[in-house]
Amino acid sequence: MTRLLTVRFHALVLSGLVASPLAAQMGGSPAETPEEAQPVSTYEDVLFVQESLPYVPESNTIATKLPLPLQETPASVSVVSERLMTEQGDTVLGEALRNSSGVNVQTQSGVADFFVVRGFDSTANGLVLVDGAAEPEISFYQLYNVERAEILKGPGGFLYGANPLAATVNMVRKQPEPGRFLDLRTSGGSFGERSGSFDWNAGGNGPVSFRLDGLWQASDGYRDDKPSKVRAINPGLTWRPNDRTSLNLNVEYLDTSFSPDSGLPLVPGLSGQRVADVPRTRSYQSPYDRSDQETRRAQIDYQTEISDRLTLRDKTYYRRLDWLSDGTIFNGIIPGGGLFPDQIIRTLVLLDDTQEFVGNQLEAVYSASAGSVSHRLLTGLELGRFDDRFTLGFGLLPTIGIDQPVELASGPVQRIPNQAADASSRVIAPYVVDQIGLSDRLQVVAGARFDAIGYKDTVSSTSRDFSKLSPMLGVVYSPVPALSLYANTGQAFAPPSSRVVGKREPEESRQTELGLKANLWQGKLQTTLALYQLERRHIAIPDLTGFIEQTGTQRSRGIELEVAAEPLPRLRTVFSYAYTDAELTHFTEVVMTSLNPPAFNTFDRSGNVPAFAPRHIANLWLSRRFDHGIGAAVGGRYLSKQLIAEDNAFAIDSTATLDAALFYERNAWRLSLNFENLTNEQYFTRGFGATSVIPAPGRTVHVGIAYRLGGR
Repeated sequence: MTRLLTVRFHALVLSGLVASPLAAQMGGSPAETPEEAQPVSTYEDVLFVQESLPYVPESNTIATKLPLPLQETPASVSVVSERLMTEQGDTVLGEALRNSSGVNVQTQSGVADFFVVRGFDSTANGLVLVDGAAEPEISFYQLYNVERAEILKGPGGFLYGANPLAATVNMVRKQPEPGRFLDLRTSGGSFGERSGSFDWNAGGNGPVSFRLDGLWQASDGYRDDKPSKVRAINPGLTWRPNDRTSLNLNVEYLDTSFSPDSGLPLVPGLSGQRVADVPRTRSYQSPYDRSDQETRRAQIDYQTEISDRLTLRDKTYYRRLDWLSDGTIFNGIIPGGGLFPDQIIRTLVLLDDTQEFVGNQLEAVYSASAGSVSHRLLTGLELGRFDDRFTLGFGLLPTIGIDQPVELASGPVQRIPNQAADASSRVIAPYVVDQIGLSDRLQVVAGARFDAIGYKDTVSSTSRDFSKLSPMLGVVYSPVPALSLYANTGQAFAPPSSRVVGKREPEESRQTELGLKANLWQGKLQTTLALYQLERRHIAIPDLTGFIEQTGTQRSRGIELEVAAEPLPRLRTVFSYAYTDAELTHFTEVVMTSLNPPAFNTFDRSGNVPAFAPRHIANLWLSRRFDHGIGAAVGGRYLSKQLIAEDNAFAIDSTATLDAALFYERNAWRLSLNFENLTNEQYFTRGFGATSVIPAPGRTVHVGIAYRLGGR
C-alpha cells in the first residue's frame, strides 16, 4: 500500500529545499482429516477460544486466511486480544503491538503509528489490514471497535501482495452478533485526556443483527501546543438468511486531528551530539502546524456454503484517506556565540494527500481427502485499484532560538511546490494456499500469489507494468501433541521506485525461519520460540555520483520468545523477548553538507545498524484477579540502546519503564486505574530523522468507568 509521509519528509529533512521525485507506491496439532459430513471452517465463522488463557486466542486467520490453531501455524504469529488491550488501557494499535516479540513501537512525527518489526520499519516494510483489506497510510489506528490484532512476522506477499516485506498486521473489528447489549465507557487522565465510547449491539432471534461503535477523544498533549481530537463511528449490519449464508456490511468514518512534533533538536558538542538542555515540554513547531485526517471505510463480506466441502466468499472493500499535513522539520543548528544564541533552521513541509483504494477478493475454500492425506485449499482472486493524488511543497520559516525561543513566523507562508502525483495502480492477483495433512504428526502449508500491476502517473507521464510471484512454504511436525516444530521460507516484494535510473525491479524480502511451539499444563502455558534470518534486496540508494540504483541490501537475524501462562488460578502473565542483529549490509545516502550554497555528498553507511532496531526488547504483563471483582496488574518494558538514523551518530540510551493497573468489576460496572511510567523514567522516542528526538511523557494516570447494559 501507499507509504508516503515518511518517505516524502525524509526527502526534505536535510535540505528543506531539494527533494528527489518520488512516485506513489501501490500496496499497498495435525490437520484434521475431513469426514463426509464435516463442514468447512471459514474465516467469519471461526471461534477464537479463550478459555485456557484469556489473553491469547488459540487460533488465527492472518497466516492462511483459514482458521488455523496457533500450534499448527508454521510461522511466528502473535494475537493480542481485546481483553488484554482493555486491561492495559491500549487505545491505538501501536500500544497493543508492544505485546508482540520483536516489535519496537514509536510514532511517525507524533501523528501516526510507526513500528519496527525484526529491524525493519513499518512505513517501508509493513502492511496494515482492517478485516483483511489493505489500509492507506493513516493516523493512529484506533482500537475502539477492534476485538483482536494479529501480527504475522516475515514476508506476507503470498497472500497480501505488495509491501508486507517484514510484517503484516490485521485489525479484526467487532461484528454484529446475537443478543442485545450496550457498553458505555468514559475515561480521563493526565495532560487533559478525556474520552467516551460506546458499543451497542442489537440482535434478536431473526436473521438481522446490528452493531454500532463510536468514539470521541481529546487531549491537551504532554508537550506544549500538542492538542489532539478523534471522532469515529462504525455501524455494522449482519444478515443471515439461513445457516449456510451470511452477509456483513460495515461502514466507518474517522475524523482525527493531531499536532506534528519534531521534538527537541540535537546540538553538536565536543563529545558528539546531545539533546538540547531545555524543558522537555518545549516545542519549536511553527504556528502553522497541523495534521488532519478523514478516513472512510466501507466493506461487504458475503459467504455461502455450497456444500459440506465447498464454501464461497466475497469481500468488496473501499478505503479513502484525505490528509492535510503541514509540519515543521529541523534542518540543522546555526551555532551562536557571545550575544547570539544557537538557532534552529526550520522548514515547513506541506502535504495535501488523497488516497483511495477499491477492490474485491473472491475466494473458494475446499476440503478433501485421499487416503491418509487431507487438504484444505483456499483459492482467491483480488482485483484492486489504488489511487494516490498529492501535492508536496515546502515553505521557509525563520530560525528560532534554542534557549530563548521567540516565534517570528507570521502571515501566509510562501509555498514552493516540490512534488506532485496523480498515480493509479491496478492489480490483478490470483493466490492459493493449501494446508496439507500428510499424517497425524506432519502437515505442510504451501502458498503463492501472482501480482500483475499496472502503474500510471499522469503528472509525470510515467507508466509501467510489472508482475511478481510471492511464494511461501511451511512445515509443522508434532512429535507429541503438546509440541510442534516448524520451519518456513518465503518472499515478498514492494513496487520499484521511480527514482531509479535504468531498469527498475521490485524490492524483495526473503526469510527463513525455524521455531517450536509448546502447549503445556493442559493449555495453561503456551510458548513460541523462533529463529530467523530476513533480508531485503534491491533497495534504491545513490551511487557516488548521486544517481539512484537498486543496489541496497539490509539483513536481520534474531531470536524471539513469547510466553503466555496461568501458573496459578487467576494469575496470568504475558512475556516476550527478542534479540535482533540488524545490519545495513549495503547502504548509502545523500546528505546536505552546505546550506548556502546547497551542496550534497554521498556517504556510505554499509555495516551500520538500522534506525530503531535495538538488540534487546523485553515486555512483561502480570495480572492477578482476586475475590469480589478486584484485580491488579503490573507490567514492564525494556529496550536496549537505539540508534536514531542510518548514520549511527546518535543513540537513545537503554530504557526500562514500569506500568501498573487496578480494576474492580461488580455486576454491570467496571472501574479501572492505569499508571504508565511509574518510575517517571526520563527517556526519548523517535523524532524526525537524524536531527531530533521526542521526550516521552513522565508518570501518567488514567481513570476509566465502564457500564454494561444487557448480556452477550
